[in-house]
Amino acid sequence: MKNTILIGLLAALTTGVLIGVQATFSNRGGQIIGPIRTGVLTNLGSGIFALIFIAITLVWRTLEWRNLPQPTLTMLIFSGGLGVLIVIGAAFAMGTVGVTAGMASLILGQLLISTIVDAAGWGGQAPIPVTFQRIAGLLVMAVAVYLLVPRK
Repeated sequence: MKNTILIGLLAALTTGVLIGVQATFSNRGGQIIGPIRTGVLTNLGSGIFALIFIAITLVWRTLEWRNLPQPTLTMLIFSGGLGVLIVIGAAFAMGTVGVTAGMASLILGQLLISTIVDAAGWGGQAPIPVTFQRIAGLLVMAVAVYLLVPRK
């Protein structure tokens, strides 16, 4: 396996762990103060971290922030707005079905949309065809979600 692919897989795995940690915090916050306030405050925290990062890179002049393409900037700000809805939805869902079933459902949703994006080539790479193996993987994940949902 190429080193680049291995590094990418490790980065994805690490990111998945971080998402699981964030989902756990969102679940607890959602139980205490409700999913809407949890989503807003979580993303406020993200914004504060982003502003600190921007300030640091401006001070050390390590990144150029002035010449960002307008369509890209708009797309990314919209993406950040979706983050609020994502955290609200995760806090609500995990408070309802638990963290394990909630995370599995989130991953299944990500896999479904990612399969469409890959097949259409919308991710910026050459299209990746929908194969039997990919469909089987989605079905296995759907079965996993079914098995992980609490039966009480």
